[in-house]
Amino acid sequence: MRVPLIYLAVGAILYFALPDSYLYTLGFAMMFACLSASWDLVVGYTGQVNLGHTTFVGLGAYVASVLVTGRIGFSTDVATSIAFSILISALIGVAFGAIALRLRGYYFALVTAILPLVFMQTVFVWSDVFGGEEGFSIGLEKGIPPELRYPFALLLSFAILTLLLIVVESRVGMRFMAIRDNEELAESLGINTTQYKIASFTISSSIAGFVGASTVFYRLTVAPDLYGIDLMLLIILASVIGGLGTVYGPFFFGIIIYLLKVLVIREILQTISLSLSDDIFLYAILILTAIAMPEGVAVKLRSILHRSS
Repeated sequence: MRVPLIYLAVGAILYFALPDSYLYTLGFAMMFACLSASWDLVVGYTGQVNLGHTTFVGLGAYVASVLVTGRIGFSTDVATSIAFSILISALIGVAFGAIALRLRGYYFALVTAILPLVFMQTVFVWSDVFGGEEGFSIGLEKGIPPELRYPFALLLSFAILTLLLIVVESRVGMRFMAIRDNEELAESLGINTTQYKIASFTISSSIAGFVGASTVFYRLTVAPDLYGIDLMLLIILASVIGGLGTVYGPFFFGIIIYLLKVLVIREILQTISLSLSDDIFLYAILILTAIAMPEGVAVKLRSILHRSS
């Protein structure tokens, strides 16, 4: 558990070393890292390919936004709205997981891929509540004060990283990995595989809802880009490059990939006036990583350190 403390210390140092504009972007990267690491809990630790993770990000964001702005006839404070976002994300995660996680392999992946489409239609149909394609603002007075945004993102990501490490290093985490490695064998040993897969999916969904709600108060607006395909692809990209089933890999490479996309590649393309998508370069990195380090960067670095020690 030393790594989260080191991460917190480095993040605190950066708070005093970087200008506010960079801290604002770095805060977004930290929250994105939480999404990558929480997605890894389902895919990397239980072996279930979840293509609907961003649905819970959007769910948490819209629940918090609607409650805090009173768009359904009553309003709550910020803390209560975030708590409701986590609770509703968890409940829907349990309900959906109890049904869909009885499926295996590509069938489960296909079912989860439908989730963002269903959520998108809900947002568009009830546009008077959810703001339709443009979304809506929660108002400056409801958001996190500018000087507290980065510390909030740092503490949020530290707490989620610590929580995920506690889970995967516990007996529950061992059972998750047993299901991933050989589900039939795990069942023969008396492990209720469906129950543990639902637990993994629920924890992952709750974290996604929490991050979604927090993002709204960080950026002050809620819109369909919070659960779009682009975000899901970026989560997959960061997790695969970082190394599935490691937590550290998806988390830290989530930060790296996000910053690379927003600050480096996008800036280079604008400088040279090249009309290419920044995603092309990210997928090129993915291909090179898959060829050179198919297990992911984190696993490769771990094996190198073990050989040198």
